[in-house]
Amino acid sequence: MSGFRDGFPAPDELPDRSDVVVVGGGIAGTSTLYHLARNGIDATLLERGRVGRGATEAAVGVLAPPLRQPFHETSHDRGSDGAREIWSFAMRSIEGLGTVLREMGAETEAGLDLRGGHVLAESHSQHAVELSFQALEAAGFPVHWLTADQVRERCGGRGFTGGYLLEGAGAISPGPTARCLARAAQEAGARVVEEVAVREATRDGAGLVCETDRGQVRASMIVYATHVDSRRFSALLGDEIVPIRGQGLAARVQGLEGQEGGFATHWKLNVWRQSPDGELYLGGWRHDAWDRSYWRTRPELDDRLQGDLEEWFRSTFPEARLEVTRRWSGIFGWTSDYLPLVGPLPGAPDELVISGFSGGGLPFAFECGRLLAQAVAGREPVPGGGLFNPRRFI
Repeated sequence: MSGFRDGFPAPDELPDRSDVVVVGGGIAGTSTLYHLARNGIDATLLERGRVGRGATEAAVGVLAPPLRQPFHETSHDRGSDGAREIWSFAMRSIEGLGTVLREMGAETEAGLDLRGGHVLAESHSQHAVELSFQALEAAGFPVHWLTADQVRERCGGRGFTGGYLLEGAGAISPGPTARCLARAAQEAGARVVEEVAVREATRDGAGLVCETDRGQVRASMIVYATHVDSRRFSALLGDEIVPIRGQGLAARVQGLEGQEGGFATHWKLNVWRQSPDGELYLGGWRHDAWDRSYWRTRPELDDRLQGDLEEWFRSTFPEARLEVTRRWSGIFGWTSDYLPLVGPLPGAPDELVISGFSGGGLPFAFECGRLLAQAVAGREPVPGGGLFNPRRFI
């Protein structure tokens, strides 16, 4: 079996036992593994395919806005303090991830670009984007309003009536970032095993057992860092994590100046970033295909939605000439309040979950991994971590 990255081979065989087993090698699983290893905990990550694939690789890589729900609506639902706590958690997560990648010298490999997260308004969303900007500014976040002319200078798009820039946010290349974290976790003593499918988690008199297609791994704790599969491993999750199918594409672009940071429209309906080599990554338009996206558990291309997405970009950036190089689909786990489930499952303190990021796993996952590791290690709780407790749905 080949390792997840040249020069950092994963173990060829499963360990007989690991104190903690993490199931799933996306951004959530690798973030958790990294923090467990840094806490000196014996941990093993099991990935059925290759690290950084699945929902993580299907993400575009935009880090802002961190939550799909606009800030002013979150403030209305949770109060100004609750909204500030959620966004502070996400911004702390982005900062921490950036620090680790820089310390590794992996900025280029991970596509790290924290030159700002842009949330842009179109005519129908101008008022809502203004309300979010005003609420963020009042809460003390580093945001700046952009006029329509300033938006055009930054991205070259047509039809944008304004927007705001969130400092400290931006974009990453999701799959490579997860692989970087896995490598850092290995260097700190963790194990990474790819191409091993976890069939189920069972109990016997000695504790938990991960049953895989390559044998058993006994564990004191199991962390489910998956979307669709989490329901298969534990009935305690019920229907709280809803699978929704997303679409994305990559394209070589001519006639479009290099765009800095990450870009999103209101409610993150469309998101995009441009890599340093000029390649464009674009996703979204799910709002026009709920009947074909909701409760879908298999990643399949939706030709109509792909066409809508491409047409939106061509009409918004008429001077850009796209040559689509790749199209993809991915499954993302959503919760009813847009916040992930992070923590022990109700009634099962030795089974933990980190899932249900509602399309916002990249900005939250690193700090959520620290949240789990701190709990496992019995250390001081992470500020704001109680917001993600799975018990909130019980």
